[in-house]
Amino acid sequence: MSGITSLPAETVSRTNPVGYVSFSCPAGSDTIVSVPFYPTPRWRGKLSAAPSQESDGTFRLTFSGNPAFQANELIGKPHYVYCPDSVGAAGKFFVITAHGANSANVLATAEGITGLANGDAVRVVPAWTLNSLFPPATQSTFHASGGNLLSQRKSELLFFDESTEGQGLAPRRRFFVTTTAWIEAGSYAPAENVIVLPGQAFAIRHPADVETTTFLPFQEVFSGKLTKELRTRPGGGQDTMLAMPRPVSAKLSELSLSNPAFVESPTTAPGDRKDQLMVFDNATAAINKLPSAVYFRIPAGWVKDAPGCPSSDSISLEPAAGVLIRKAASANNGVTWVNSPNYNTSAP
Repeated sequence: MSGITSLPAETVSRTNPVGYVSFSCPAGSDTIVSVPFYPTPRWRGKLSAAPSQESDGTFRLTFSGNPAFQANELIGKPHYVYCPDSVGAAGKFFVITAHGANSANVLATAEGITGLANGDAVRVVPAWTLNSLFPPATQSTFHASGGNLLSQRKSELLFFDESTEGQGLAPRRRFFVTTTAWIEAGSYAPAENVIVLPGQAFAIRHPADVETTTFLPFQEVFSGKLTKELRTRPGGGQDTMLAMPRPVSAKLSELSLSNPAFVESPTTAPGDRKDQLMVFDNATAAINKLPSAVYFRIPAGWVKDAPGCPSSDSISLEPAAGVLIRKAASANNGVTWVNSPNYNTSAP
């Protein structure tokens, strides 16, 4: 079961809307979910200068209005800079690696940060981590493991592969939780500060011999755009697993997925197939789930990969749905999907 609630309309002008979504996580299954909310920002304001490169892969952002961050405040617990409405960087977010009282160094490429400019609005936001989403001592979504041995394992959290080339990629990182700590499987390294980024899909995997649990994320709603990178490769199709970062259902026609982020197929003929959108059924219990439906776009709109290729513009995806986008072979080094909200969070 899933649902969403928010503050009454009369309060929205004074505070950002908040909400929740409820996911049922059955036994013997991977429940593919995301977190369509973010914690209350530490600071909201504007840049007082254009980004300046500090090193290869690091840029400095300087903030106006003297936020006066305390030493290590933004790195003791991970934070990122979110750009909700900037013209050139709308919906992008950059993880903070170091900071001063009124500035922060962030991970970024020159291409990725292009367009962010002096005067652009930004938010400094605490990042979700495994510990903040699922505190070991109090969380009830995962069945706690008794120790590191496989015989002691219960539920796991899986991150999908974001670096390997190809299709049908297996999850790349696995984590489990005890009553005291998050641990990464394989290395057995502490994982309490592992970040769950906006729009990142992950799987909650329960073994077959446990009870169904509930995942109930809540906090502030993403009211602005959110950008995700879709990988491509020249040698064939490339999969990217990600999530629709919205706490409400959305029709395929509302996903802001069009050329060049999502390349249309000229016809429905199998030989003409370009990019594909694959969705998963969380209501059906299964491990290592295959997509429950595949969709693609033709000039007339969205259609389903099924006999007759039925029109699918009005098909709705679940709130915070994890989806797989399979990009057709392309010489490009990836493309950007800028997802806009299909709801209005402003007061009437």
